[in-house]
Amino acid sequence: ISFYNHNYSNPKNLVTIGSISSKLVKEKTNSQLLTPIPVTVNKLILSDYSTIIAISGTVPHEASGYSGGLKIFFPGISGPEVIDLFHWSAVLVGIPDIIGTVDNNARDIINEGSKLIFDNLKCDVFTFNMVSTEADCAVIPNGFYVDKGYEGFIRAYRVAAALSSKVHIKYIDRPLEQVVQVIPERFDEIWTAAKGSYKLQKPGVMAKGGEVILYGPHISCFHSNKKIDAELREVGYHCKDRVCSILGSEKKISRNSASHLINAAGPGTFDPKTKKEELSFKLTLATGIPGEVCKSVGLNYRDPKTIKKSDFLSLGRLWIEEGGKYLYMLDKRKDGR
Repeated sequence: ISFYNHNYSNPKNLVTIGSISSKLVKEKTNSQLLTPIPVTVNKLILSDYSTIIAISGTVPHEASGYSGGLKIFFPGISGPEVIDLFHWSAVLVGIPDIIGTVDNNARDIINEGSKLIFDNLKCDVFTFNMVSTEADCAVIPNGFYVDKGYEGFIRAYRVAAALSSKVHIKYIDRPLEQVVQVIPERFDEIWTAAKGSYKLQKPGVMAKGGEVILYGPHISCFHSNKKIDAELREVGYHCKDRVCSILGSEKKISRNSASHLINAAGPGTFDPKTKKEELSFKLTLATGIPGEVCKSVGLNYRDPKTIKKSDFLSLGRLWIEEGGKYLYMLDKRKDGR
């Protein structure tokens, strides 16, 4: 048995086997992206194997609805241009319309790219699609779904996502004014800690003008990669329209970095004439990143020492351990809808 790391940024490891048409991309992004997406993959996947087994887990995901399934191929083993364009196409659709949905426009792009990959594979391909939860430092298996071939991956993903919706989503009965997401130490940069924002962006979860606080005194950077960290600092955290405006006239950063900035900041509006931006909620860092740095990138700051659990237990407030772990949704069943 050999183990290979997918070095996505090394062109020698990659091969382009086709592209997703600009027509489909335009349709799935509501005419916001007009370019084809190349289907570039690690060329090892095209070798002469007897069998390929793809092992994946399924949880709610900001760019694909749920993780797992065909996502392991596209953009899972793709090149940097594909990763950039895929995440950009997903951010143009928006987290509120994607996360926690089985079928969505971003997933359609995943399926289309994966179909081209499967057309070039030389052997049977099986999916081992898992759903699990954690408790007391132990992983608890909830479901394990095995199927074969392109259609089999979709079937297994659908069943896994249905189970994930039962074990990875928490329901609330009213919008939240203030939330603290306690970020685990394994998430040591805002790039990953921002899941604490993503998981609160379903419609109605945050009250308009509410506040999401990412609490992680151990975090001292936006990204551990200095180049990406510099890109994030250069543009700052803003809504989609403002980031697009900045990219169009001032700055040039990767679309992957731009996607993170938009996803973390959340929905909002921007008037290009007045330069006024209004975000749906405030994003505040209570981390090791200094206040002046937070302000320079458009984020709010709280001294981590001032954050106390007892202050966030009243009505309209929520203290979340294991921040970013669960997707939150407004329980519309409460009023009979």
